[in-house]
Amino acid sequence: MAMAEIREAATLVLARDGADGPEVLLLRRTSDVVFLPGFDVFPGGAVSELDETPVDRTTALRECFEEAGVLVVRDRAGKLTTHTVPELDERRRLDAGEQALADYCRRAGLTPATDDLFYLGRWITPPGPPRRFDTRFFLAPVPAGQAAWPDGTETIEAFWLTPEQALEEHVRGERLLVPPTLGTLRQLRGFRDVADLVASLADLSPYEAPSEDWPIRSGSLVAGAPGYDEARFMDPGAGGHTTGRIEPGEAVAITPAITRLTAPNPGVMTGPGTNTYILRMAGEVLVVDPGPDEEAHVEAILAATRGRIDRILLTHTHLDHTPASHRLRERTGASLVFRRPAGGLGHHDYALEPDHEPVEGDYLVPGLRVLYTPGHAGNHLAFLWEPEGLLLAGDLVMQSSTVVIDPPDGHLGDYLATLRRLLDEPVQHLLPGHGQLMADPWAVFDYLITHRHRREHKVLSCLAGATEGIATEALLPRVYDDVPAAIHPVAARSLEAHLEKLVDEGRVQRSGRIVRLLG
Repeated sequence: MAMAEIREAATLVLARDGADGPEVLLLRRTSDVVFLPGFDVFPGGAVSELDETPVDRTTALRECFEEAGVLVVRDRAGKLTTHTVPELDERRRLDAGEQALADYCRRAGLTPATDDLFYLGRWITPPGPPRRFDTRFFLAPVPAGQAAWPDGTETIEAFWLTPEQALEEHVRGERLLVPPTLGTLRQLRGFRDVADLVASLADLSPYEAPSEDWPIRSGSLVAGAPGYDEARFMDPGAGGHTTGRIEPGEAVAITPAITRLTAPNPGVMTGPGTNTYILRMAGEVLVVDPGPDEEAHVEAILAATRGRIDRILLTHTHLDHTPASHRLRERTGASLVFRRPAGGLGHHDYALEPDHEPVEGDYLVPGLRVLYTPGHAGNHLAFLWEPEGLLLAGDLVMQSSTVVIDPPDGHLGDYLATLRRLLDEPVQHLLPGHGQLMADPWAVFDYLITHRHRREHKVLSCLAGATEGIATEALLPRVYDDVPAAIHPVAARSLEAHLEKLVDEGRVQRSGRIVRLLG
């Protein structure tokens, strides 16, 4: 499959003083646009061939003018202010490429404030979506009371919100925001006023998404491709020493303290296979998630540990993570550390009994902290190696895919709450149960939260047009019209998770197979 071309783009964050602190402008995109329908975004878009130097800043100003009717300029006295045009004719000429922003400004006697924008960071759309952008984010202060006028074509509503308010509404699923917007909002929260915010920008470290290809043994990896983060982490000198892929049975030293072995059980639900992590910490040998009872995998674990295992840690007891525990315990006398699952659930290993059931905040060795992380499974744990910010994440995340939330064991509300609390943990990298090391964990969590919110909005949108309700089997292909029909049996389980959450929240009612929207 051909990779989508990456287009240069720019975004402008307008910040004005409000009653509760700085407020920023968000525009709601229409539901029929191809890119981010129904999402709230900062004004911005792709570079035009008419944009003059400095191109990225000119693009940011032009796009904000086209989409919101607000152009940040310098007045004749050199003071920063705004030129506002609610009418659409001139704005649409700019959008259509019929005139350049520089020409418009010369005719209107305006000086665009290209030199007065504050750089916030650079984000690049990862591989996969049909459209990809390399976007630079800028901020401009505007007068208190500044208004905005959506263009009615791409954007239909304007909101002035404090960053804190926007983030809270996103958490509640009331506002769809993508990771670049969320990351930028977090940069801008916690200030008394716009002057305080602007003064702090001198000390801000802008987020810079990696953009260069990274060398591996067989060539190179494109930024954002599977394995890219791991190659950068393990080979920071770009010497081409890593393979860029997972090979079952190959012992990979992630750090001197953590080694990964991947079991030979690839599949739709397990990706390249279940990862087993071997930890050498505080004089102990710990094995996390031994995986399936495959002879070669068991022997590989024993070889990597030289036959010594003090404790076996389980993130959860699903059957792709635990069966090898039985033989390893027999061979080494290792004790078992995990939380018991609730009774009567499928896909759990009920033949195991824990020697120790850890709770939130326990330290298994100095620096290795237990996090209780329900959602994918009710007994799910993660283990945070604090000295390096590495989270052994189990099935919280899965490289290149989303994990299945399968009620009654899985609970979507719990899963979203877990992801939200992890945003406040000192996590630097993720070591998933399936796939390679992942960087920018907050961006990963933001994406997963937004993905679930977007699916929930599709559920509610479908139900809103059906006063008599919809049968779940009819709802499924409408909510998951963007995935192949072959995946619908798995999607049906995720739909159940969404409906369970909405019922718990009192937003949906179920009568047998019929689902109705309440309120």
